[in-house]
Amino acid sequence: MARNIEVLIQQAGPESVLVELQMHGDPRCLALIRRLIGASATSIAITGLVLNDIKLAVTEACTNVIKHAYKYDNTRKFELKLLVSPYLFQVRISYNDPGFDPSTIPVPDLTRIQEGGFGVFIMRQIMDDVFYHADSTSGAVELRLVKILDTVLTNSGG
Repeated sequence: MARNIEVLIQQAGPESVLVELQMHGDPRCLALIRRLIGASATSIAITGLVLNDIKLAVTEACTNVIKHAYKYDNTRKFELKLLVSPYLFQVRISYNDPGFDPSTIPVPDLTRIQEGGFGVFIMRQIMDDVFYHADSTSGAVELRLVKILDTVLTNSGG
């Protein structure tokens, strides 16, 4: 699956929409991010359910940056990049979090009642690809979220 996703990203053509912006580490930015995702999706055929899944996953990811990495410090910024094509919806979130190790993200115990700790689990359940790259030297982190929109293309091997 990862190879197919990489191929789709490389094949994103001129009909793709690319949006890049910097956001403050402020929870009030989350509504703007959701509206931006909705506006970016107007160029492609996408169902409301799929669009809502993407909005949920990206909101969870950005909330994690704001809450855990930035501790609600609205002077810090993170970068958001959207790549929207007829085949996929990709979101890259870049931020700084020294000491973050994606391999230490726990899987929630679904047999227990708990408050919080479901964000990455939810992202992995509703997106087709969730990939963290963390540079332990610089503290730079990039999260890639991908939702495949055209399953015929991906099931044919590329």
